[in-house]
Amino acid sequence: MIAVAGLAVHRHVDAGLPWGLVLALVTALFATTAAGILAGRVGAVVLAGGYAAVLVLTLSSRAEGDYLVAGDTLGYAFLLGALVALGIGVVATPRGARHTSPARRSDPRTLDP
Repeated sequence: MIAVAGLAVHRHVDAGLPWGLVLALVTALFATTAAGILAGRVGAVVLAGGYAAVLVLTLSSRAEGDYLVAGDTLGYAFLLGALVALGIGVVATPRGARHTSPARRSDPRTLDP
C-alpha cells in the first residue's frame, strides 16, 4: 500500500519543489525502519521486498502501451530513490530490535535457592 501511495504522489510538484517525491521517499524509509524495529531485520527485508515487487510490476507496460512511472527525471528519481531508501531502512535496523512488552508489575518474582 505504501508503494502504491508513493506511485500516486511522486509526481506532485508545487512551486518547483517535488513534495510528492520527498513524501514518497521519506515514507518508504520510515516504514522500512519501523518494520525493522517491530519485527527485526526480517520484517524490514520483507517490507522492502514487497515494495520492490510493486516497483518491478510498475515497470512493465500496460495494455494501452503506457507506463505507471514516466521515463523522466521524477520517475527515475522515484525508482532509484525508493530503492536507496529501502536499503538504508534495512541496513539501519538495529541488531536485535524487536518490540517487546514490558514485564507486568503483578508478575510474581521468585528467587532460585
